[in-house]
Amino acid sequence: MSEYVTVDVEFSDDPNVAELYINQTLTDGEVERYINPQAGDLGSPIAQLLFAAIDGIQMLTIERDRLIITRAPDHPWEAIIDETRDALRDWYL
Repeated sequence: MSEYVTVDVEFSDDPNVAELYINQTLTDGEVERYINPQAGDLGSPIAQLLFAAIDGIQMLTIERDRLIITRAPDHPWEAIIDETRDALRDWYL
């Protein structure tokens, strides 16, 4: 495991969707898709963490080293990205 957790962000054409590339393995299994926070409550520990810790995440896809986040339009990306980075750092370190 790397000593640091890094998050690189790419925004999509949809202003409410961003891809976050993480330098850690988020899942070894199949792609995880959560269509709402309630689905995340029953999901993997990382999905549960992110939905519980971060306001504004509406949908979440977890791949090996990438998160695809769909936000609620009234939540700023800066807060969602910063809180996601902090939550993942706490999780891995």
